[in-house]
Amino acid sequence: MNVRDLWRRLRQIIVHNILHLDDTPHRIAWGVFIGALIAFTPTLGLQIVIYIPVAALLRANKISGIPILFISNPFTAVPLYYTTWKVGAAVLHPEKEVTQATIKQWLGDTGRSLKSDGLERLLEAEFWADAGRLLASTGAELWVGGLLCGIVVALPVYFLTRWGINAVRHLREGRRLPHGPMDM
Repeated sequence: MNVRDLWRRLRQIIVHNILHLDDTPHRIAWGVFIGALIAFTPTLGLQIVIYIPVAALLRANKISGIPILFISNPFTAVPLYYTTWKVGAAVLHPEKEVTQATIKQWLGDTGRSLKSDGLERLLEAEFWADAGRLLASTGAELWVGGLLCGIVVALPVYFLTRWGINAVRHLREGRRLPHGPMDM
């Protein structure tokens, strides 16, 4: 799949699956906002399960935010969560510069064991126990960074979505209305 195909697919998702939803512009954009916010949280695999009740509770459109949840997926998880973790670490530990050495120290045996023992380590309970300890010790950084990055993305996306919905609806209405006395 080339870039043109990806762009065409993204355009189809945005125009047909979000901008043409039958709901108010605010509720649709609010759903996209909530979806963007949840997409940056360290909840990979549970995001739709989290999104639907939160959207219902906050009276957002329950469909509009689902496509944006796929920002985080198995292919983007490492760079996305690394970035959000760095943001969170910078906010929570401003006195400590986050360097490669700091990251290696925090990763401890989890990162080394994968590098030296290979991917078969993923099947061992000890690896997952180490990963759980790592997540527990760096979880605050991930959550703070994820929420901050999510807000930074979600705010402009809310307004762009709302503007896009209004523009599409205006164009649609313009096509339905007669343009002059000759059209009647």
